[in-house]
Amino acid sequence: MLPLLSSLFNAILIPTPTPTPTATVLLHFSADKMADSKIRNVINRIFTALLTCAFALGGAGIGIITGAIKGQTTETGLVRGAGVGAVTGAITALQLMEMMANGESFSKVALLHSLLNGKVFMEWVSPAVLKAYQWQASAMEMSFSDMFDMDSNGIRGLSEDIIDSLPKRIFGNSTQNDNECNETSCTICLQDFKNGEEGRELLNCRHVFHLKCIDEWLIRQGSCPICRKDV
Repeated sequence: MLPLLSSLFNAILIPTPTPTPTATVLLHFSADKMADSKIRNVINRIFTALLTCAFALGGAGIGIITGAIKGQTTETGLVRGAGVGAVTGAITALQLMEMMANGESFSKVALLHSLLNGKVFMEWVSPAVLKAYQWQASAMEMSFSDMFDMDSNGIRGLSEDIIDSLPKRIFGNSTQNDNECNETSCTICLQDFKNGEEGRELLNCRHVFHLKCIDEWLIRQGSCPICRKDV
């Protein structure tokens, strides 16, 4: 009996609360605020992605130009130089963007101005591409020296007089030799033969190389780099 009376008393004296207009407004405001926050997050992500793409493309563009120019003046070559420059430029530009985002470099106004005139890419990307080329050139020189230092069956190098007595040839001159070889590149430096370049042909095997490449090889090794026949 007492539980029944208690339930009736609570139903009469303690009515169920109903949401007030103020609470409804607060609920709508909170929902709108959450929606605005999500929209801002999406916009920030899109802006960050676009800025990242702009930095990467800008760095790659400057890297391609710098790498192609540097590769054209070295043994790396135009195409390979552009490829190395593109990768190095893109990576350097992204690193630069991260530094700026952490407040380690320019202000936002200076950053925007540098992006518009391309100064930021030239100042940061070009030195990085040149460093990459210096590293690559050092690696190539080291590999070249290691290759020369190999001792093949105890064969020693040749004297300069013997090397100078070996026949020379001008690449692209079809009238110079009747037995024109089918080789299109030097196996020592891996660079293609160009018209007008001077090379040297080994008598025993008829293999042809760039003049400078084979002369440096024969000073240390008196055999062909390809077939290992004695010169």
